Amino acid sequence: MLARKLKLQLGGLEVGETPMLIPSFSSRVNMDVYKLIKPMGESLNETILISAYDLCYSTDFPIIDTDLIFIDSGGYECGIDNGISEIGYYRPEAFSWNQEKYLNVIKNWPNNVPTVLISYDHPTKRETIEEQVENAEAIFAQMDGLLKEFLIKPDKTNRNKINLDSLIKNIDLVGSFDILGITEKELGDSIFDRMISIAKIRIELDERGLEIPLHIFGSLDTITTPLYYFSGADIFDGLSWLRFTFHEGNTLYTNSFGPMLYGIHKNTDLIQAKIFEDNITYLLCLKLMLEKFLSNGTFDHFGANAEFFNKAYNDLKVTLNGVI
Repeated sequence: MLARKLKLQLGGLEVGETPMLIPSFSSRVNMDVYKLIKPMGESLNETILISAYDLCYSTDFPIIDTDLIFIDSGGYECGIDNGISEIGYYRPEAFSWNQEKYLNVIKNWPNNVPTVLISYDHPTKRETIEEQVENAEAIFAQMDGLLKEFLIKPDKTNRNKINLDSLIKNIDLVGSFDILGITEKELGDSIFDRMISIAKIRIELDERGLEIPLHIFGSLDTITTPLYYFSGADIFDGLSWLRFTFHEGNTLYTNSFGPMLYGIHKNTDLIQAKIFEDNITYLLCLKLMLEKFLSNGTFDHFGANAEFFNKAYNDLKVTLNGVI
């Protein structure tokens, strides 16, 4: 079994534990995310992810009392991606973004907040894995008191997917980082391709004795999060909790399902706020389901999705020749 539980430690203190399901905030969601965070402070008491890009261009970002904050690199916010996942909330305008702006944000970040810093990337930037590691290490060398996450990106040979063979060949290079991050869509063209990629990376890390959590960016929902957890990933974040409704194992379109759940006469803003709160509660329950799976290896905890998850996991085991 590739599923596991790891403790994240900073300065000798435990600041988090996997599996970790992280609600993300981003200006790419076309709503006032900053006003949204403040009233939800009590619900968001574990971990959140915010963007260095948004911290750069916001003057009133509220720092809430969480156990751990991930600061993303800003590459997602400054890019233009018209993918289907953006429908309904896509904000096309983007300000300039570069490494100097990123460094200015992180150097002014308060060191009293437990933080994971994610290495800088830009959608137009393409480097070899060796160059990416070298640049990340140079940035992290300027920072103290933070957990350091290396976000691997596609290299010069492929502009859309990571070079899996090159990563596996050079996996020892990531040993100096606390966390290894990969964007979901850059792992493969299908969910199953991505599961295989995650499993291969995880197996290679284990064989080298590198106990480094795998963070999958853009995967936070009722289906892909469990599938990637079964495959060996540990940390998951995304904006789906703002875009959709998590309900009984499904990820549903809020504008259609919200009125069915709360009534057609209820104010749509109130419905949206209620669903945000319910989604946070669901993520806590989903984390518990993943932990129960880890404890006994059965899929019964996932209700109506149990058979689907079981079959997907068996397909993965067959493809990997039973090594998990």
